[in-house]
Amino acid sequence: MGDTSRSWRPWRRLGRLKKEDEGAAPLTRKRDLILAFAVVSLPLLVIAIILLAFVFAPSHRVILDSSVGSRELPARNAVPTASYFTKISPGNFLLLGSWASNVAELIVAPFMLLFSYAVAREILLQQSSLHSNKITDANPSLLRELMIIVGDNWLHTTTYSNSLKIYGVITNASQNIKIPPPAQQYQAGFSAIDRCDGTLTALLPSNRSSAPLPCSLNQTHDSELTNIANAQFSYLTLGKGISQITSDFNGLNFSSAEDGEARGTATQYQIVTHKHEGTEHSLFFFPDASEEFDLTDGDLGPAFGIDYVAHTVSMATECTYATQQCKMSRIASGPLDINNISIPYSCYDDFSGDLGRTPATGHERAQGWNMSFYEMVDGSPKNIPVQAQANPFPFYAVTAVSSIDLQDFQDQSSVPGEGDPANHSLIDIGHGITGFALNCQATVYDVTFSLINGSFVDFNATKASPQKASIIKAPLQVGFGQYQLYQSAFLAVLANGVAVNATMGRSFSQIAMALASGVFDNDSNIQQRFRYTKNLTRVPKAPFWFLVSFCLLYSVFGMVMTVTAFYLRRMPEVREQQARLMVEWAPELLHKDSNKDELLYSNNWAN
Repeated sequence: MGDTSRSWRPWRRLGRLKKEDEGAAPLTRKRDLILAFAVVSLPLLVIAIILLAFVFAPSHRVILDSSVGSRELPARNAVPTASYFTKISPGNFLLLGSWASNVAELIVAPFMLLFSYAVAREILLQQSSLHSNKITDANPSLLRELMIIVGDNWLHTTTYSNSLKIYGVITNASQNIKIPPPAQQYQAGFSAIDRCDGTLTALLPSNRSSAPLPCSLNQTHDSELTNIANAQFSYLTLGKGISQITSDFNGLNFSSAEDGEARGTATQYQIVTHKHEGTEHSLFFFPDASEEFDLTDGDLGPAFGIDYVAHTVSMATECTYATQQCKMSRIASGPLDINNISIPYSCYDDFSGDLGRTPATGHERAQGWNMSFYEMVDGSPKNIPVQAQANPFPFYAVTAVSSIDLQDFQDQSSVPGEGDPANHSLIDIGHGITGFALNCQATVYDVTFSLINGSFVDFNATKASPQKASIIKAPLQVGFGQYQLYQSAFLAVLANGVAVNATMGRSFSQIAMALASGVFDNDSNIQQRFRYTKNLTRVPKAPFWFLVSFCLLYSVFGMVMTVTAFYLRRMPEVREQQARLMVEWAPELLHKDSNKDELLYSNNWAN
């Protein structure tokens, strides 16, 4: 403030003004202080409280629980720990934050009214002690206003809308039963139904041919006719239920399938193929359980669905070429009589014949196709009865299909050498006919799998019992599904992007599973949890608490200054000194240019 005499010059002028108007009312009254307190402290306090409510009120806050996951059903997204999530829209949240900076700019004048008492007291103390030091050239109001503006801008640049997967609590099979509809429909597992208990537990007699047929076959009491159990449903699965889709089942539209189920033209589950550790498993799968719904109106987001762990049954078949072993060869050239063609084969003693003739056995018989199931006895293959139980179980298949010229196949195939006669895989029989023989081994598995976001994640397969394998083997062994297999062989040669033996291995598994599907039914999920997508406002913790803290600090400081002002106002000399300050400051504090206000305030203090 320089020397004491200079510092008093403006106050002498103020004294002369006061003497000219001794009857004037005091410039600052109690109600002015109360109003200043209300303007300084309450708006920022209310804003801070509302910001806290936006984040912490139970109706608005969403807590992402990092524990909503297990080994089988892990959470698919990491839980952010540096942010809060709220249902309040980003626009509303940021609008409220911007009010804080606007209010901070508007309360400078009332804050200075409260702060003027402290300045007046400091001036009096310096006069009494004849201090020549300046009053510190600092403006706490300006500093807090600046911090609030910084916090508001920081919050604006880091707060945004975030689409997240929200996971529910994992429930087990017994708890799933208590879940109200429509969630109860999610029983996505499969197991053999009660009428197969005899097959699953029976020990075969020494004469296997005298044992009852596996439960996947029905034999009438008054004849030798054998049919598939629940034939209508099984053939419906065979015709409509084999799917080539392997993942992202939640992205499919099942409305047509549901309509088909209601009309009896589609099955409620499908046979899908999943490749696990190099092995292709064809398994019973309930696709409706992976469907997602738009439950935005119910506040559950646009992708409400279910993740689950369930049991099912699968079959995997691996085939190698046996064309040379089965002694298939090119037929003589010359005119071809399709009704009198001979394509001999001889795979082993119990399995030989002529593909130019219709097989003598089998429920479905197709010229150009035959297969046989066997077991090894003393190093040689021997045919087995349909009651035989084994897992895995081997079989041969031979076929001759009308197709493209084998040389053209070799030129176009993506599998090197598959059409080369030297490799003994496919053989050009002549007259546009391609033949091949396969030696296959099929294995039936008990599978436990996890389906998350519509795709297989965890997949554990263990060999099923020989009894269960016989249930799936039996319909294929007695000759059902032969027409579909012959058609698959025809297509396998034409679709030369995949090895023929691999394509046929998949077809054997899919068709066998479809034929046995009539004895399998839904089973309760082992675990399940609901999930949905939610658009939430992501509020970073650092800028949020920065802004809230300074709003509260400004408000609390306003309260402290109000109490201080009321206390100092009781001192006449302080009240008189404060009145002199306000006469000098008041016109400038009401000026619209806030920058000029702060500059004038600093100049008055510096003088």
